[in-house]
Amino acid sequence: MEIVIGVAAGAILAIAGFILGRSSGRSGGLAEGAPAGSPEAELDSALEHGWSPREGETDAALVEGIGRVSAFLKTNVRKPLIEAGEAAGADELRERIEHALGALSDIDFFLEEPSMRKSGQSLVSLVEHVAHEFSRDQDIRLQLQLASDPVRAVVSGPVIMDVLYLILHNAARFGGDNTIDIAVQAIDGRSLILVRDHGPGFSDEALQRAFDPFYSTSPEGLGLGLPHARRLIEQMGGQIELRNVSDGGAEVGVSFPGS
Repeated sequence: MEIVIGVAAGAILAIAGFILGRSSGRSGGLAEGAPAGSPEAELDSALEHGWSPREGETDAALVEGIGRVSAFLKTNVRKPLIEAGEAAGADELRERIEHALGALSDIDFFLEEPSMRKSGQSLVSLVEHVAHEFSRDQDIRLQLQLASDPVRAVVSGPVIMDVLYLILHNAARFGGDNTIDIAVQAIDGRSLILVRDHGPGFSDEALQRAFDPFYSTSPEGLGLGLPHARRLIEQMGGQIELRNVSDGGAEVGVSFPGS
């Protein structure tokens, strides 16, 4: 358990370096002089003393990001491991460790740079594949409205599937247990994917800040899903838009030039 908790503390430092590197255009991590000592001492010192707010957006983002990741790790890594009592059997320990390692894998996912090898792809086929996988994993009902004519775009197939999974996960979290609608269509020379939930919709603040890293209206969320999705979509030459639907729910639109 100490090993996994130590890795969790390291993840805090990695995310902090990620924020600083992205904000300043560097690829490196934290500046020299970061707190030293045991992983838990580093974590506590970093949060309480190591990064005092300075003027500027980078510092505010750093403090907010560390707080968000700290809360995520405490809930999904530290708590499951610490609450494993001495009487816990092998199966329970294995389940708790797998849960903790899964949370760390989620953070790794956002730090990795995927390959952007693009080619002409059928968006209908990609959506069908992701919808099947997501429905199986999450036990959420999806309603698909797929164009009968080919809808194609030059994208990275694996990347667009990761993006769609993130968007569906977000829709499921805020749409409750309601059905998620997915439509694929070609309009005015662009290939379009629409994902709509039937929840309360975006608040005014959420519409303004949804793409801010580490912003989330959920206390359990990292706030990295939509910002990560937007970055990848734009790297592939696409656009992503958020809106509230007049008769209820929120909609995410992803579009690319048709091919």
